[in-house]
Amino acid sequence: MPPELEIALNALDRSKGGTIRKTMYGEAFSEKSLTGMMAHWCKQAGIAPGYTLHGLRRSFASELAEGAADPFAIMKAMGHKDISTTMIYLKDLNAEPMAQRAAAAASKRRR
Repeated sequence: MPPELEIALNALDRSKGGTIRKTMYGEAFSEKSLTGMMAHWCKQAGIAPGYTLHGLRRSFASELAEGAADPFAIMKAMGHKDISTTMIYLKDLNAEPMAQRAAAAASKRRR
């Protein structure tokens, strides 16, 4: 997550329910209105257009995978019911950091 977005989200008033996923009336956002709020929050934070909620989900899955999380743990964290859905998120990952960790782990096992 860009630092600017993290700062903007942390600055939000969460006193009415403890979550940013509720409107000022305490109701849940619809998908469309939450998407619009994401654009609004990014604009308020001075972040270039183009960041989306779906992009945050993809980044979350990528960070977990590149941090050596098991695909089934990622599936649970993402709230998916089927591993094939999770694998869609993981298919385009940068394999280099994961390959380096695997090589390091294999090297330790040989000692």
